[in-house]
Amino acid sequence: MRRSPIGMIHALLLVAWALALALWRPAPAHNDEAYVLWAIRTHDLPGLIATGLRLDGQPPLYPLLLWGIQHFPPFRPVPMLYFASLLVAFPFYPLMFRLACSLGGERAGMLLLALLAFNPFLAGLMMFLRAYPLTLMLSALTLWLVARAGRRPTLARGLAWGLAGLALLFTFYYGIFLIAATFVWLLQQPVEDRRWRAAWLGAALPGLAGALWAYFALAPAVAIVIRHQGNPGIHPSPLEMIGNLWLTLWSGWAADARFAVAAGSAMLLILAWALIPAVCRGLPAPGFLLLTGGLPLAGFLLVGWRYNFFAARYAAVAMPPLLLALALILARSPHRVRALAVGCAGLIGLIGLSRTILAYTALPENNPWYAEVVTALLERVAPGEVVVVQAPWHYQALLMYAPDAPWRLFDLNEEARWREALRDRPVVWLLGVPAYRGNWEVLDRALAGWIRTVEKEWPAPADAALVRYVPPPEAPSWQSLSVLFEDGLALEAAALDLQGPPGILRVGLRLRATAPISQPYTLFVHLLDPAGRWITGNDAEPPIPTTAMKPGVPITSWRVLQVPTWLPAGTYPVTAGVYPTGSNGWPRLRTQTGEDVVRLGTASIVPRPAWLDSRDGWRCGDLTLKRLVMLRRTSYRQEGPDIFPEPGRPDRLWVQAIWRVEGAGAEPPEMMVETDSGFQKLARQAPLALDLRYAIGETATGVWEGEISPDLRTRYLIVQCPGGKAEIPAFTLSRQRWRWNYSWVFWNRMP
Repeated sequence: MRRSPIGMIHALLLVAWALALALWRPAPAHNDEAYVLWAIRTHDLPGLIATGLRLDGQPPLYPLLLWGIQHFPPFRPVPMLYFASLLVAFPFYPLMFRLACSLGGERAGMLLLALLAFNPFLAGLMMFLRAYPLTLMLSALTLWLVARAGRRPTLARGLAWGLAGLALLFTFYYGIFLIAATFVWLLQQPVEDRRWRAAWLGAALPGLAGALWAYFALAPAVAIVIRHQGNPGIHPSPLEMIGNLWLTLWSGWAADARFAVAAGSAMLLILAWALIPAVCRGLPAPGFLLLTGGLPLAGFLLVGWRYNFFAARYAAVAMPPLLLALALILARSPHRVRALAVGCAGLIGLIGLSRTILAYTALPENNPWYAEVVTALLERVAPGEVVVVQAPWHYQALLMYAPDAPWRLFDLNEEARWREALRDRPVVWLLGVPAYRGNWEVLDRALAGWIRTVEKEWPAPADAALVRYVPPPEAPSWQSLSVLFEDGLALEAAALDLQGPPGILRVGLRLRATAPISQPYTLFVHLLDPAGRWITGNDAEPPIPTTAMKPGVPITSWRVLQVPTWLPAGTYPVTAGVYPTGSNGWPRLRTQTGEDVVRLGTASIVPRPAWLDSRDGWRCGDLTLKRLVMLRRTSYRQEGPDIFPEPGRPDRLWVQAIWRVEGAGAEPPEMMVETDSGFQKLARQAPLALDLRYAIGETATGVWEGEISPDLRTRYLIVQCPGGKAEIPAFTLSRQRWRWNYSWVFWNRMP
């Protein structure tokens, strides 16, 4: 047989790698990928394994591998972690080529490379920051090693096959079906002592280690699957699962369903046409193909049917033998059929791959309101502060939008870990689910006596609440006031604690009712600028409502004022007052001297610490821009469980900038975005009337917002600074532009 040109083989390998790299993107982690990032970045090695057992239920090898990789500085950013995961998977292509060549010759190897190179489903799995890239590579390695052991069984080859199977099992539990299939094939007739010894030696490694691991991990893993999929909303039959898998295999997961059905039907007809002459000419190693392809596929169908827990990517271990079988069939078919099959698969694959690349630029969230939740934290939480998160889906939101935020992030269930962090007495934030408020008690008990403030709440479907806990001052200094308001409410003393966390002002108030009070009142504490303009405040009823206060019995109320990040250091007045609850602040009660506000004193404010990236940043006139975060938020509506973009509503751009001042008296920068139709200025969130100037070396933060038509794409963020400007690429698309067609055989949101 004429040997295939080595250049063609290398060209197909390069195409396969290049098309997989086309999906490498500087994008935030999505869904389960966000969980992986959180796990590897917030845990030590024992904690990573324990957390995986409790929350994820997946084998540990892939997160352990990423945990080690992310300790190397070049691989710390999220895009580089994607790249590292992709590099680990790249041997999949040459391994599959060698396997096909060993069974069916170089023609089969070339055909298999052609099918693999343009396959959007495999390329998508390669760039999924879960165990699937490593699973594909280890599945190919297991198949290749067992084929070598079958041709010449030795203990060394059996040991190599067993080690590959062991790694596969500890990467993806479905690998047990491929290991079992290769073990049965290795014991085929004729019975040879060497073959049996190699087979049992290789099977013993994953078998014994898997049994030991299952003793600790299998029950939690099954419990997690049952808990997460108790009512999944989809109940596919095996036939539906096969249909979905076949369509996704050729078109990827982002193509329109009608195109996928047409493409999958065409490939089915072509391969059926190729099967008849291939069978007549004799397929090589039919038992190997039947076992290694059939048993993993049957296991995939059985588990998906039993637990109603299905996605096409769960069949990753069945994909290598399935595609190998298709390549061997084509290698035995007529030349015209081979050319038609490869050409059709390549064309369909390029279309599906292009849709996947486009889709990754506007990947839909599980819940579009999560962007609102994340911006609230980005505006409030300072580096080093503790964020305790109750729901796993909120982890996804935080890590999708702010993967590198220097929060000390904890699961509410990780009580020992977040209790250890409380020894530093930092500001603590709880991102909780109001529907499960009872689970907050463990944190409330741990922080008993701390100043608790509900900062913000979001209704369903966001279903989130942001609660801040600030440690109380250890030795407050009280100043007597003796202020009597109308209706018998007296303010006896106040304490301005200036030793709290940076940017946090704790204000204590001692109140007393001089007579029964019949109306509820709200007590406000405001921070003003030197000209008397409002900067921030805290309005709330006293801990005991005024209607329940007993005359002559004093009560103490502690308030927390969180200084805006844009406020320069300086001395600012603090005032207090009273107004009827529900009156929106007016009219205010007057004191015995006729004033409607009481001056509590002045506070020396230290700005909130800003987040600084390790990179040098962008020089912009008298400023150095250290960090820029830009989010595009789309207006959505909800009908039952479904979420839809609001037609005709503009998108909202939210930009957070952090800069260091290099020139004396520098003002904050101005922001605008370049769109497809021109330039659009963004409004600064700080009051525009304030004359803000910063000292040299000072770090400051600002937030800008604006509206943009869903039809427009942003291209660059233009930052106009004192003495210069900077243009930073900021490519965003409206999620309203994308019509996601999920009308597959059943609801299938991801492959």
